[in-house]
Amino acid sequence: MITLNPPSYTFRSARPFSLFTSILLLVVVASMLGCTRVPPLNAQGAFREITAPELKDDLDLAGLVDSIQVELEVLKRSPQRTMQFGAESFTREKYAEALERLVTQLSGSQSTRQKLDYIQSHFRFFEFFGTTEWGKVLLTSYFEPVITGSRVRTRQLSRALLSKPKDLLTIPLSPFAERLAQEKALKGRLQGSTIVPYYSREEIDGKAILKDQKLELVWTDPIDGFFLQIQGSGTVAYADGTEDHLVYADRNGHRYEAIGKFLKDRIAPYPVTMQRIESLLRSLPSDQRDAILFKNPSYVFFNKSAKRAITSLGVPATPGRTIATDAQFAPKGAVAFLQFSKPVFTEGTVKEDLDPHFVETSRFVVDQDTGGAITGTGRVDLFWGRGDEAKRSAGLIQHPARLVYLAPK
Repeated sequence: MITLNPPSYTFRSARPFSLFTSILLLVVVASMLGCTRVPPLNAQGAFREITAPELKDDLDLAGLVDSIQVELEVLKRSPQRTMQFGAESFTREKYAEALERLVTQLSGSQSTRQKLDYIQSHFRFFEFFGTTEWGKVLLTSYFEPVITGSRVRTRQLSRALLSKPKDLLTIPLSPFAERLAQEKALKGRLQGSTIVPYYSREEIDGKAILKDQKLELVWTDPIDGFFLQIQGSGTVAYADGTEDHLVYADRNGHRYEAIGKFLKDRIAPYPVTMQRIESLLRSLPSDQRDAILFKNPSYVFFNKSAKRAITSLGVPATPGRTIATDAQFAPKGAVAFLQFSKPVFTEGTVKEDLDPHFVETSRFVVDQDTGGAITGTGRVDLFWGRGDEAKRSAGLIQHPARLVYLAPK
């Protein structure tokens, strides 16, 4: 994924800051970061109502029914919570009622055209803003990796994926200033009486600064582990045939840096894709490889889970249907319509994996997830599925797309 992020700010002093001063500095940092955002600044400005686009779906609508039914359970847990679509708002209860009627229609014996006509006549359509103009978001895709792991360190499987450390602090900013109520909480740790940023990827993986805390969940190949962190969850397969499912627990709070932008010159003139990044990384000596990986200071911690690919809403992700957006702008639990380009493979060659044919398509999706790199109105991430087949497509998707949300009439 190729992403642009706000600049970071570092404060240094000849003497340590007090706890109070440290918090104030964190507030200032958040305020400065907030100022770098491009409009819109809130959910009210992130949508505009439009006429219904031409509705088509390149997947079986049965999968949409499954994802909506899972979502109904989430909406009903907090029925009075508000879902915002520009100037319009709906309670989750009202939205769930509309989705229940939709499920009934989609599960019926009508033709696909009749089902799409029902959607067009019973819902309003709200276009998501995008990066710098209406209806033009950058779409990327994520998947659930299945990687090889070991319960002990080996020469090949030499890097650990970790559980959440006890000293990782979450610092909400709204108690310090009302104008920061919409800002995301910061992450840090106590150093004496001072709050400082949490350890970076280089400190955690390169200097093994957390090695004495017994946080190791599994040992993996360094590149596999890095990409599993970017995806946010995945499955680890062991030599004895057993598996562990790792799901997102927390992150260190450092900005996410897409390492692809540091490799453009080495990959040019070809597009920067996950496949090309991985191929280049595997060709390098370990020290050069790590120097690139450490350019992304963001680090993800995991929990073991009985379920695979759990979204930020706590429900399983649906292949091809679940999307991740910034929860500050987009309503979680909403159904949307996505128009985008997808790769099509015919020959199955390595060259085709790097340079596939793309076709324009569309489908209905459900907003169920978030991501560390998915910030603002200009980014949307589509969950493609599990394993190498999903990886094949997901790593190639980074194109403009149009996202339109559905709201009940």
